[in-house]
Amino acid sequence: MLSVTYFYREPRKTGVSIEGIFSLVESCLKDKVEIKEFYCDGKLSRLQNIRLAKKHANQINHITGDVNFLAMGLRGKKTILTIHDFGFYENPVHSKLVKLTYHLFWLYLPLKCVDIVTVVSEFTKEKLIRYFNFPEERIRVIHDPVKPLFKPVQKEKMSDVPVVLMLGTGKHKNLDGLIAAAKGSNLHIDIIGWPAADELARMKEYNISFTVYNNLTDGQVYERYVACDILFMASLYEGFGMPIIEGQSVGRPVITSNIGAMKEVGEGSAIMVDPYNAGEIKGAMLSLINDGQLYNDTVANGFKNAAKYNYEKIAEQYLEVYKELAAKNK
Repeated sequence: MLSVTYFYREPRKTGVSIEGIFSLVESCLKDKVEIKEFYCDGKLSRLQNIRLAKKHANQINHITGDVNFLAMGLRGKKTILTIHDFGFYENPVHSKLVKLTYHLFWLYLPLKCVDIVTVVSEFTKEKLIRYFNFPEERIRVIHDPVKPLFKPVQKEKMSDVPVVLMLGTGKHKNLDGLIAAAKGSNLHIDIIGWPAADELARMKEYNISFTVYNNLTDGQVYERYVACDILFMASLYEGFGMPIIEGQSVGRPVITSNIGAMKEVGEGSAIMVDPYNAGEIKGAMLSLINDGQLYNDTVANGFKNAAKYNYEKIAEQYLEVYKELAAKNK
């Protein structure tokens, strides 16, 4: 049986999206592939973790993300690296020194040590080629899978005060845009995350009804999807945009951005808006609230789109990459 080691960042209690993705893949492949796990040790330096990773090299080695530097300990082995996005690399707030360090040790040097890179979107693939001239023939686009927890629940009718759900509260998530769009409207915003002080103050100033949730389990997040009428994910930047697929899987219409990976993931199945245009966001929300046919059509198109991200299908795509690499002579 083919043996693969998954290389993870150090264990954590929150922010475990990468681990969640590959635990799904593992569950599907458990009878087809022997999968071992390596977790970085947060008490050790990166160099020590690189050396430790080398000792755990397997027939196939898969670095699952956020610890790309481990590839330098796996040079000469059959290694796959998954890149989820280039958000940190492109963030203009970082100093030149920070960006240079990240460039060298998270991307440039690790990319020299791996055989295949998997990316979660064509958007990220294009950036990988543009920034690092990585050979296209060694890139595989494998989307993130949606968890089977997110099952459809029919919305019988719109809430008396329509509920708009938003997941995540970094500035790139664009809560500012949603606040501007909701001003003067009869809406309630459910926010999963930690809004900034200025965002909270503005919602109170505009008399916007809102509730903030954090530290939710997957089951509790699912409950928020079920309770909402519309999912808002018109972010300014995403490497993929999993809430789009989760919302569509539950049966809620999605408003997302007409740029980047979100356009790729949601086009043809979600309401696309300019995330910098509060008027467009407001118009999209009101259209879904007031036009029942548009609402139902968007939900139906969302179900069709979400089916492409079934976790069993995604696991099979990873299996094909493992078989491909195993068959190659070094």
